[in-house]
Amino acid sequence: MNIRQDFPPETAEELRRIVQTQIIECLNRFYAIETGLWGGPLDALIIRTVIVGENQERLYDLSSLAGVLDLPLSTVHRKIRELEKAGFLTSERKGRSTYLRPTDKTCVEFDKTFEDMIGTLQRLYRPKSAPSAGAGSMPLWGPRD
Repeated sequence: MNIRQDFPPETAEELRRIVQTQIIECLNRFYAIETGLWGGPLDALIIRTVIVGENQERLYDLSSLAGVLDLPLSTVHRKIRELEKAGFLTSERKGRSTYLRPTDKTCVEFDKTFEDMIGTLQRLYRPKSAPSAGAGSMPLWGPRD
């Protein structure tokens, strides 16, 4: 749906502000959850990226992780050593590369917080009434029966 085409300009602008505010609030809550779990923002970014890599069945090695995060390789090495020592990541050597995986501890903690994140999204985006472009429009968020 293109908001600018489906709503009058003043309504579209108000809706845009509401959605932006909700997204920022959601990101702030997720940030608080992550930093409570894994430490600072860079730690959370690295762990999140490693989890996504494993979920997509394309493990990161140190140099590819440094490249995708646009970080110096020395920083990635240092942070990975810290995250391994804390029990959040594990590395496995294959040939000349070292591939990264989240530990079971990380996966269990992430699964628990993922449920919290889903709950936050549902509370934020399941409004009692949502603006609609016309009769029969779907709500912005909610179950599809």
